[in-house]
Amino acid sequence: MARPIPFHGVRYDPKKVGRTQDVVSQPYDKISAEMCQDYLKRHPCNIVRVIKNKNYNNAGNYLNRWIQEGVLKKDTSPAFYPYEQQFKFEGETLSRLGFIGLISLRDGQFSVKGHERVMNNPLEDRLNLIRSTEANEGLIFMLYSDPTMRLDKLLSEFTKRTDPLVSLRDENGITNNVWKLTKQDLQKQITDGLRNKTLYIADGHHRFQTSLLYYQECRKKHWQSTELESFDKRMVGLFNTESPGIRILPTHRGIFNLKNFNLNDFLSRLNPFFKVQHLKELWELDLALKHQETSIGLVAGKKDIRLLRLKNRAYKSSDFMPGVAGPARRLSVNILHSGILEPVLGIGTKELASQQHIKYHRDRNELIQSVHENRYQLAFILNPTQLAQVREISEIGKKMPPKSTDFYPKLLTGLVMMKMQIKKPIIT
Repeated sequence: MARPIPFHGVRYDPKKVGRTQDVVSQPYDKISAEMCQDYLKRHPCNIVRVIKNKNYNNAGNYLNRWIQEGVLKKDTSPAFYPYEQQFKFEGETLSRLGFIGLISLRDGQFSVKGHERVMNNPLEDRLNLIRSTEANEGLIFMLYSDPTMRLDKLLSEFTKRTDPLVSLRDENGITNNVWKLTKQDLQKQITDGLRNKTLYIADGHHRFQTSLLYYQECRKKHWQSTELESFDKRMVGLFNTESPGIRILPTHRGIFNLKNFNLNDFLSRLNPFFKVQHLKELWELDLALKHQETSIGLVAGKKDIRLLRLKNRAYKSSDFMPGVAGPARRLSVNILHSGILEPVLGIGTKELASQQHIKYHRDRNELIQSVHENRYQLAFILNPTQLAQVREISEIGKKMPPKSTDFYPKLLTGLVMMKMQIKKPIIT
């Protein structure tokens, strides 16, 4: 099962770069074109020059040059890196404390469980990047369950009596603190505390799958790991599901580019399995969704707000979502994708991968405004997936559609990195 491993982290040298907040970034898949330009303006060594660089060779060259020039330095002792985030959520001040370490990919498929399907384009993109950089720049956000909070207490006691290596406030107002834990007795307690735990991927399904594929590639080439940090490990951030600071946001869907779309025809095709209720105000929709987890909001115009509720017969009908069984049938994101988008609008796996008709939005109001401005034909408003549902779906080996969960806040990229040491046979 899972066994976290301390490692020699590679970190920005503040003497070389100045403020750490100028060189780190949000995860690659959350960086818009505008954000990327802002990061590039902040500092010439910002990590986006690596993680968002479409010239993969160039990305690898940047990273290697920064290491050679001492911009990035490798720690001399293996460490776990406690990582705390402090933030406000719906008027409440929260914090969560976990740690950064490595996990082995040799048994990763058995001890790590994911819940989202991966898409080919981002998978190929991340694979090309790791081939060039031979590094882990960003974290995979992973969860474990420990109701005793034993490791949380251990980490809290350590961080209270130790100054952080890094303390910064990111562009979203999140305070990020990172420490270095090198005491071997504490490391052993952490490793032992997670030895029999299953890990669940919160964010980073594509990055984890990429690491597995790269590991398999290296094995086929008969490459060998020469140090602790290599292609057979993956850097992750580990947090307890019992922490009060674990939050999931909904990800809404905007639909566009539907040819010959007719709203009345669409609604009539929903009739066999959905009750469609017309609402006057958005607050009515918010209230209804709050009390009906499987319902979905629909916005088709400035004064066209509807609530889509499943009829009782839909849960048991073999004609409704025939490929979805068990608890997955009560996930609103599955109801949307398998019960509406694919059978009614023709937006299936291929269309999702190419994003020909769908875009994802965290900000509900921004999405609805885009409908009002005719940039989208429809907006589907979803409830957030619950943490218990993520675990349940992961345990039974089922997958949700892409962007089914949006864990908040995100783990920053560039705080700590792992550079692989690889022995490659000489080809003659």
